[in-house]
Amino acid sequence: MHVGIIGAGIGGTCLAHGLRKNGIKVTIYERNSAASSILPGYGIHINTFGKQALQECLPDENWLTFEEASRYIGGQSRFYNERLRLLAVQGGLMNGQIISEQRLSISRTELRDILSQGLSNTIQWNKTFVRYEHIENGGIKIFFADGSHENVDVLVGADGSNSKVRKQYLPSIERFDVGVSIIIGRARLTPALIALLPQNFRDGTPNSIVPKSPDWLFISMWRAPVNIHVESALAEIDNFIVWVYVAATDSLPDNITNFSAEVLCDLVRARMTSWDPNLHILIKQSDMENISPLHLRSMPHLLPWKSSTVILLGDAIHNMTPMTGSGANTALRDALLLTQKLTQVASGQEELIKAISDYEQQMRVYANEIVGISLRSAQNAVEHFSIPPLKQRHLSIRKNTSQSYQYRR
Repeated sequence: MHVGIIGAGIGGTCLAHGLRKNGIKVTIYERNSAASSILPGYGIHINTFGKQALQECLPDENWLTFEEASRYIGGQSRFYNERLRLLAVQGGLMNGQIISEQRLSISRTELRDILSQGLSNTIQWNKTFVRYEHIENGGIKIFFADGSHENVDVLVGADGSNSKVRKQYLPSIERFDVGVSIIIGRARLTPALIALLPQNFRDGTPNSIVPKSPDWLFISMWRAPVNIHVESALAEIDNFIVWVYVAATDSLPDNITNFSAEVLCDLVRARMTSWDPNLHILIKQSDMENISPLHLRSMPHLLPWKSSTVILLGDAIHNMTPMTGSGANTALRDALLLTQKLTQVASGQEELIKAISDYEQQMRVYANEIVGISLRSAQNAVEHFSIPPLKQRHLSIRKNTSQSYQYRR
């Protein structure tokens, strides 16, 4: 069995390692060149599912490198009002039991390098996917923009939210605009900034500023490259405070995607007039090269489709808003599950289409749940303060340890 993967992102490379580890032939086709000119300027939090997938799919050497590069950040999430008064804590102690999840923080640059390590003979660079067609022997012929083509037994579309594989295979599944936009920025964690911000903003845990107005500000510490225009091997990785300002799209200027970084910062601060002055300083000290707006999109609820030897993974099938930080982790979860199913086929324990169908059925269940939570979280952020559904089950308020939750203005 030869598996062809379109896209050398997080999910695609993790899957490739998992398949290779189990003796399955795999080739990744990536449209970009091997030497990317711009590094990812932000970090990523790896949850329990993501960690399990990496540990089981990666070779020992890659996994040990990941363990060395990542940092534990704990599992609590905190909610503050605009004056930085603590309102609520997700996780922590409830009825004397610890209910927080241990997450790991790593820069996307480091994670990308770890996932690429050992795949030099597996990834074909500068291969832009155009289309595929089924051929007589049950295989698939993949066509590329350079005029070349390749034959594989299974085609995996891991080519991101604008997946060309999905558009050919399941054209009726399209992303939709959720009516929410974000402005994202980062500030290097200098001693001066450390002195201004609460300790909880500097330990990697997620924090949300939820004012009386509908807007929302997310703050956390991530590791990322200082200079995004160098080779990843030469990149200096440091700690950054990352902030994400969330607002209803129709409350923002129509041409916000054309704004300069300075104008975006001025816009955010103008909407935060009554907020704590230290939050204004954070925005003002941001790295102007890494500030950008984004209109959020989401996938609809996924209904079953007829399984074939074309498979979708990660953002290609369950693109979600970034509000729960679950996109990459869900792609990793896909990679592990698909590895397990295709390994059963390779060992003769399962028929190919049945194994793919099992993967898709299980994937739709957890993907629909997390996409729905992510969508509701984005919608809650632009309405008056509401605890998102995921948080309602695991909430404690400072010294309150009852199972009910409260919040205070």
